[in-house]
Amino acid sequence: MNCPNCGKNVTTPKKEWDLSPKVHVKLYECCGKTFREYVK
Repeated sequence: MNCPNCGKNVTTPKKEWDLSPKVHVKLYECCGKTFREYVK
């Protein structure tokens, strides 16, 4: 996942959880900002 602010590749998520049986969420942090990736 690339940081939307600086473009750096962030490999390890800060937190992961299942939103539903079909949706997995990964929370990343870079440059003092947090952003999420949703995986179906």
